[in-house]
Amino acid sequence: MAKRNLPTAPIVALELWQQLYQAAADLQLLAPWQWMDDTHVLGINSPQGVRLVSVMGSLGEVFGLVSYRRNTGANFIIRLLRGEFPPETLDAVYYQDAVLVDFVPRNELRAGDRRIIQEIGFCPVNRKPRLFPKFSSFIPGYVPWFIDESEARLLLEDLQKALRFAQLVRAQPKPFKARESGQFPFYPERVSEPLSLGQFEWHLVSPVPPPADPPVTLDPTDLAALLQTHRMEDSAWELTAFYSKSSIGEPPRPYWPKLALSIDAPTGIVLGFQLGDPQQTMATVAAECLKKAVMACGGRPAAIRLDSVNLFRALGPVAKALEAKLLQVKSLPMAEEVRRSLEAYNSKL
Repeated sequence: MAKRNLPTAPIVALELWQQLYQAAADLQLLAPWQWMDDTHVLGINSPQGVRLVSVMGSLGEVFGLVSYRRNTGANFIIRLLRGEFPPETLDAVYYQDAVLVDFVPRNELRAGDRRIIQEIGFCPVNRKPRLFPKFSSFIPGYVPWFIDESEARLLLEDLQKALRFAQLVRAQPKPFKARESGQFPFYPERVSEPLSLGQFEWHLVSPVPPPADPPVTLDPTDLAALLQTHRMEDSAWELTAFYSKSSIGEPPRPYWPKLALSIDAPTGIVLGFQLGDPQQTMATVAAECLKKAVMACGGRPAAIRLDSVNLFRALGPVAKALEAKLLQVKSLPMAEEVRRSLEAYNSKL
């Protein structure tokens, strides 16, 4: 039997691992979560890009440091700070663009983590409970994974700067008062020793919404076949697309597939479903699902209900070609019920 083509952890130089584990241990010893919370966000701008760095642990549950990168990461943390969604939702996993270190019991380490710890001879901080650093990479749509060498270098820089920043905040927390929402202190590009909070420049970071999916058009051959079916007057379908909770373990790293459902609105019958990979947009997967549902039913819906603004805009050309009316609604009750049933079933597997 052929071996499965499974994703493997990226290779990072052992010397870099030693520096990274030492910086993480320094963070654990300092324990800045005792006086810092999610309002103490540090901005860093270096050749590796702009990041917003935050200490985790003020709630006493997860301890560590997370570095949000690029526009997607900045958009995520700003929305999180505004309270647009709680940190424990799945959105916090599906849409994060970040690298982080948190501290976990040994039995929560991955095999790759334990191998690196053994190779560099790392000993955790002598505190109870005995916790080990665990480094993770988050990319929207992908399962949290091992960091690669560039991410290790980024996280090392951010840990070292965050440690100095945390020490300054402990001595002088007042600069965080009366600041505009979305304004963050940025670590100075050139440090004059001794470092002080007065050297940090405050910059307003505005969230940049993720780009909308481009409009979808149907292949002419597919469209010709779809138009051979009859238009079902007074029929209405619900169409939705979202990330599935069941991951797929394919190289270069595991991902959550996009899942689209076409559902008959009056009855709740699932007419079609489609899985998509990271290279496909949500709108493309939804269009494929709709195409399959039409062919399976032998008929086209008169109306298609969507609760996503992104899908509503991207699927306009498809609906027009199929002579169907797109309806943007606040909720899709049948689709939500099917989704809950699928997730409940998968949780039992």
